[in-house]
Amino acid sequence: MKNGKLRPACGIFFILAAVWAIQSGCSRDRKPTNVVFITLDTFRADHLGALSGGRAATPALDGLAARGILFENAWSPIPITLPAHKSIFFGQPPHALASYNNGQTVATRRERPSFVQNFRKKGFVTAAFVSLGVLMREFGTAEGFDYYEDKFPAERWYLTADEVNRKVVPWLESHHGKPFFVWVHYSDPHDPYSPPDMPEDLKLRLNGREVGSYRLNDYAWHKVELDLRAGENILLFDTKNPYQSNPDRPTARLDEIRFSPEPGMKDVAWEHKDRWISFPGKTARYFKSGASIILRAPTARKVTMEFYGQLFLPIPATRKLYRREVEYLDGKIGELLAALDRLGLRENTAVVAVGDHGEGLGEFRNEAGEPHCGHIKFLQKIYLHVPLIVSIPGDRRNGTRRTEPVTLLDIAPTFIKLFGLEGVRGLPGRNLLSLPKGATVPVFAETYRPESDRNRFALFEAPWQMILDPELGRHKMYDLSADPAESADLWGTAAVPADVGRDFEKRLGAFAREILSAKKDTLIDPKAEEMLRSLGYIGK
Repeated sequence: MKNGKLRPACGIFFILAAVWAIQSGCSRDRKPTNVVFITLDTFRADHLGALSGGRAATPALDGLAARGILFENAWSPIPITLPAHKSIFFGQPPHALASYNNGQTVATRRERPSFVQNFRKKGFVTAAFVSLGVLMREFGTAEGFDYYEDKFPAERWYLTADEVNRKVVPWLESHHGKPFFVWVHYSDPHDPYSPPDMPEDLKLRLNGREVGSYRLNDYAWHKVELDLRAGENILLFDTKNPYQSNPDRPTARLDEIRFSPEPGMKDVAWEHKDRWISFPGKTARYFKSGASIILRAPTARKVTMEFYGQLFLPIPATRKLYRREVEYLDGKIGELLAALDRLGLRENTAVVAVGDHGEGLGEFRNEAGEPHCGHIKFLQKIYLHVPLIVSIPGDRRNGTRRTEPVTLLDIAPTFIKLFGLEGVRGLPGRNLLSLPKGATVPVFAETYRPESDRNRFALFEAPWQMILDPELGRHKMYDLSADPAESADLWGTAAVPADVGRDFEKRLGAFAREILSAKKDTLIDPKAEEMLRSLGYIGK
């Protein structure tokens, strides 16, 4: 009797529980109405604090990872900014897009549009804020954006994270009434490694009188007016480089120097004098503090000198300043996320943060035997391993970590599936949100002339990575589980199982041959050459 009376109540309880579970499940996986998509230019994964052994303090990104999904094993297909970003937005590898270098303009008509186009068709307001000149609209990353902010100061082709935020936050304040997709590109860890709190490092003195004080390490054009007297004039370069204590090494370099106006300079002779150092194969002029330029003018006059350069940094200083740049950037990301909270946007805004490529900080050497700092040329893990965080408010997967290999090609399919975007099919990547546990995929990477000294290709499939230099017929092979720093090339040794070596050689060789047989030589846009030079990509 008691059991019979309880049965209907139990039934109602289970029905209510089921309804609650369904509603709760839906709330956990509800679609966000907005997206803030952050790309972290030149951000090495091993500097993310949330990862084991993270070398920098990144509380904002760590907090984002704790509220989302952290992909610990994310790879870029190319260590070059423009092709990497095109791969993100078009969902295809660089060679499939015929996008090989920065400064390269290609046809805008493609078989598949940027996924941003589909956000716009779905009613989202779309906006982009980029911080490097290589991502200006003429290079092909503006497709689908209603608003594309790519203005730069006259003296440099980059913006700091603070300058980016000063554009992004007001836009959010005035546009958050409709669903939006906002791309925010930060590039602070990129060379020049110059945290905003660095002091001025160069004083110029003309004939004993100070005429200017500068932050040479900003790697920006500087301009100074020189009041020349008749006869000999001595322009002294007094540098303060706390990172260089070796008296036999230079303290700084000038990558370019020019005088104007032309009519006023025709009869002025000038030469580098004392404490200047030239290195074979280098176009820059290196110097020690106290170096001078002598200008001889037949009559008194005013001329203008423009110049840019950098401090000469030992490897430990480079690594320290890179880390400080990462930490500065993280603070500014924290400010952006705080703005979302202040505007009441955090609970309905997906935030995705991903690096476009990594950076060498002296771990490997170039063909001249010098420690390599930068990217583009090489394909070891530090150049390709990037942070990737997907944070969707209320998602049941938040707070998890995934160790499966993923790539930048997986970002477009993820947005497409999450937001039900139509019109983009057949992409090679996978939806990160439905990635099966233990899923594996071979990761191919590529880099190209003319920015790289040679075309190179790589294949990663845990635990092995092979790098191929086709021009030299040279292979390198690393066991990343036993040697994560890739300090020992194992190719041609018994440490590489014969069947593994043959398999990697065959697959990577086929990959390289297919690309190179179809690749046409591309030229960098002439207007972009000066920009690339001033950003340090060419001509050092």
